[in-house]
Amino acid sequence: MASKVRIEIIQMLKKKEMSIKEMSEELHLSSAIVTKHIQTLEEAGIVSSRSISGKRGLKKMCSLQINEAQIIFDNNYGEKKRSFIQVDIPISAYDRCEVFAPCGMAEADKLFGRIDDPRYFKASNRNRVSLLWFSAGYLEYPIPLFDVDLSEIKEIEISMEVCSEYPGFNSRHLSDLTFSINGIEVGSWTSPGDFGDRKGKYTPAWWSLGTEYGLKKTLVLKEEGVYIDHEKISDVALSTLIKAQKDPEILRFKIESNKDAKHPGGLNIFGRQFGDYDQDIEVRFMRKEKQKEHENRYDQPPVK
Repeated sequence: MASKVRIEIIQMLKKKEMSIKEMSEELHLSSAIVTKHIQTLEEAGIVSSRSISGKRGLKKMCSLQINEAQIIFDNNYGEKKRSFIQVDIPISAYDRCEVFAPCGMAEADKLFGRIDDPRYFKASNRNRVSLLWFSAGYLEYPIPLFDVDLSEIKEIEISMEVCSEYPGFNSRHLSDLTFSINGIEVGSWTSPGDFGDRKGKYTPAWWSLGTEYGLKKTLVLKEEGVYIDHEKISDVALSTLIKAQKDPEILRFKIESNKDAKHPGGLNIFGRQFGDYDQDIEVRFMRKEKQKEHENRYDQPPVK
């Protein structure tokens, strides 16, 4: 419950059942941010939701599951505190995009919408998508900062499973993928291919359109620069990216396959139940190490 927004959501739902859009408008937040708060409250058993038909597809209605709650504080003061905060972003949770065909999306048990029709990338009911691909374009994700104090963060890690996009598959099809944070381009990485030579460890049996798995890559943002895994790709400092933040509630992450790049090879992004890694986009905020209180109190040289 360590969030003012979640408390406000509970107060609204105590009065009546509301949709994500209605809460977004009342809170002056994006639907993606409200959806993430609702997911947290659902996992805690505080809120429940149901889908009903709306004018533009399915509409998610939310209601309060309990009338009162007991809050238990952690009294394990002697234990070492967690060194990072992790936020998982579904691959379908982008709020800005531009996609060019060939393209498509798939859920764990079936295709989503029509292949090669970019309009489906803006469908409101795409939340179960586990694989998406396109030949050129970009996706931009709002990463919620609910309980994250960026002044206490020393680095940010963004991990995902990706590969190039080629009709069927082609393990030597290069693709330049460009990353941006808060509107600032932080570097590029060249995907070596689109992989379909074997079945992905989590790819469902029904899938037969070529691409099976990708490579797990981690974008690391530090004060000394930006890295893909352990390879430095730019000198852009973390503090510069934080200063460019326009909304205190979110960090914006963009991944792009530019059709004008040297290797315009498209993009596949794998979510849970597809590929070799059963994960969505994982974001870790690594905390700075805090100086222990006793270091100043007891570790001084003796006074003679």
